Amino acid sequence: MQAPKPHRNLSLFVGLWLGLTLVAGLGTFGVLYWAANNSAAPTEPTAVVIVETPPATLPTPTSAPTVSQPISQGPACNWLPYPASDFGYGIQVHALIPGVDSMPYVTMARDKLGLQWVKLQVRWQDIETQPGQINWDFLDNALEATCANGLRVMLSVVAAPEWARANALPGNEAPPDDYQTFANFVIAILQRHPGKVEAVEVWNESNLEREWNTPNGVSAVEFAQLVQVASTAIKAVDPRVKIISGAPSPTGINCNGSWPACAGGRPAVVDDATYLTQFVAAGGLNYVDCVGIHANGTNLPPDADAYNPPPDTGFNFKGPWTTPHYSWSLRSQVEKYVQIMEAAGNVKPLCMTEFGYASPVDGKFPPGYDYALDVDEQKQAEYLVAALNWMRESGRVQLAFIFNLDYGPKGGDPLEDDNVIFSLLNKQGAPRPAFDAIGAMPKP
Repeated sequence: MQAPKPHRNLSLFVGLWLGLTLVAGLGTFGVLYWAANNSAAPTEPTAVVIVETPPATLPTPTSAPTVSQPISQGPACNWLPYPASDFGYGIQVHALIPGVDSMPYVTMARDKLGLQWVKLQVRWQDIETQPGQINWDFLDNALEATCANGLRVMLSVVAAPEWARANALPGNEAPPDDYQTFANFVIAILQRHPGKVEAVEVWNESNLEREWNTPNGVSAVEFAQLVQVASTAIKAVDPRVKIISGAPSPTGINCNGSWPACAGGRPAVVDDATYLTQFVAAGGLNYVDCVGIHANGTNLPPDADAYNPPPDTGFNFKGPWTTPHYSWSLRSQVEKYVQIMEAAGNVKPLCMTEFGYASPVDGKFPPGYDYALDVDEQKQAEYLVAALNWMRESGRVQLAFIFNLDYGPKGGDPLEDDNVIFSLLNKQGAPRPAFDAIGAMPKP
């Protein structure tokens, strides 16, 4: 069995954030707090980065789109009934493992958890190692399993193969040099599995050099162009597919050059609020149905006001109280993104493509996750249920994916693998309390 790919930024930036984003995102997941030590949380972003001024409209794509025929719909997937609230409940499943049957885990999402959506993160570089040579083993089993269970699928597509990114710098991941090649890859999936993909998240946490390692550095304007090209091409083939902008990582800081010096150079990290503001100004919202968002589960309740947290009695990790910041709580993260869109006069719904709460596994957690000490397994369950209820009732979030179902039994040592401490299944594959709580909660 292939080991799970690290999904979180924290695996690369240990000590950034608590000194504390996700996956590939969960690419990475969570709040990447660039702090100097483990005792302080970030302040509001300061003017470390020289922010580029986005153009009034998106630049013209450099290549002509490949002409693709509209797909013919395949056999009906018999989707599960949708909640009356029109709020989608989902979870990320690590299902893209060649030779491993994904059916048992996908069936869990339906029968045991009562969800309607599954998120699959597709690492393009692992699937199309040479142009046009696609190893479908990664996807066929998973998409057949989700369709058989009536589960809607969001594909989070990341990590361009080396042949598609000749201009990328060494190390980390990067988008393709020609954005149309990304669109072509997604279209190939849609045409092989017509009617089985309901949404596509375009890229992941592109406000980090870890995911956007190009000569120009992190750029919301260039990301907006990727979204434009991908959305235009995908909608021409299957207009039914929901386009979600790849969620940025909540970072709390801007950094030009290399961490931790940030002494100048190309942008390596852009604060997510700054990045979203630039993306909106560049016209990116015109090409999406939903705006992707990641919310890190710290030790604060999901509905807490991050600027006015509850009394710190009983909490070991004090970051939210010593340095208030919107990204300490899910509620404040959502409200910040809505505020940015309202200021621009173009409000789109939010899709929470990753959220979760870290809880130690067998008493273990990786360095930099001190806040997990305040979240035992019962608290993890309580917070996940409260987060889903708050998002549904807010009217701002349309769709939400828990991170994650099954990295526990499929991942590594919880001292090193941060995916494991978010999992709803333990190392032996048995349900943790959060699994049972999600299954039992009403989903109106």
